[in-house]
Amino acid sequence: MELYSGKRTDSSRWSQFELRSGDVIVSTPPKCGTTWMIAVVSMLLHGSTDLPASTAELSPWLDYSPTPFDEIRTAYGSQKGRRLIKTHTPVDGLPMVDGTHVISVLRNPLDAMRSMRRHVSNMTNPPNDDPFLAKEDAVIARGLDLPFDPTHVDDVSLELLVRHLRAAIEAMRRDDRRMTLVHYSDMKRDLKGVVGHVAAIIRVNAPPDFLDEVVEAASISSMRSKADQFAPLANVKHFSSSEEFFAAGEDRGKKEMAPHLRTRYQERLAELLSPSEARWLDRGGPRIVDHP
Repeated sequence: MELYSGKRTDSSRWSQFELRSGDVIVSTPPKCGTTWMIAVVSMLLHGSTDLPASTAELSPWLDYSPTPFDEIRTAYGSQKGRRLIKTHTPVDGLPMVDGTHVISVLRNPLDAMRSMRRHVSNMTNPPNDDPFLAKEDAVIARGLDLPFDPTHVDDVSLELLVRHLRAAIEAMRRDDRRMTLVHYSDMKRDLKGVVGHVAAIIRVNAPPDFLDEVVEAASISSMRSKADQFAPLANVKHFSSSEEFFAAGEDRGKKEMAPHLRTRYQERLAELLSPSEARWLDRGGPRIVDHP
């Protein structure tokens, strides 16, 4: 397994964690739909939109280094049945265990950078030197050209998202695990379709009426109204406002951007990805690789 780390991430924890058959792992870069997908999968696995605890308690961030690992391992170890595990580690840093399923969620890179900027501004005590406190154009310019570094995987950048995408594609092509790619934009465009697809791939036999309930309960407005139940780290007051964590998401291509940044974005996509991969990362749509 590849090793990844950062100010808040330690993927070496995966080598000390025992997966069970039936576990579902949600693996995403930061600010790419982690919380949203965890809400959807939690409801599907529990067979109810009324969860027994907050998602932060049910699915603690496994490789979040500020939380003692024994605490996280105990939380997961005490759960019966199928578990949902949260990580920001790319899939090539995860163990391969029969019977588990990985869902990797990605997002338009520009929107992910904007979202991280809002995220940092909403922290109770953001680091004074955090680069995401800069003006938006500076944040985007930095994120477009920042080289990928496996020891800085908490830093949202184009190359970080590309690393996650490539790792997921390779896993799907090897067919060495159950692996699914989902795009944030598709969740915004057709949440019902995504919920139905996810239910099928994790083998949850849910009646149509229940799937409709999940779609309603997992809407951004519904999750915002229950922010303390769904916001990550809500139990430790990580954010000034849990409600502000649930922004509606940017509308790709509708937000003004300096022409030179738009040009640079397209250049970098072309440098790093094939045309089909670049189109998918930018806007979602049909899956790049269909799993057998």
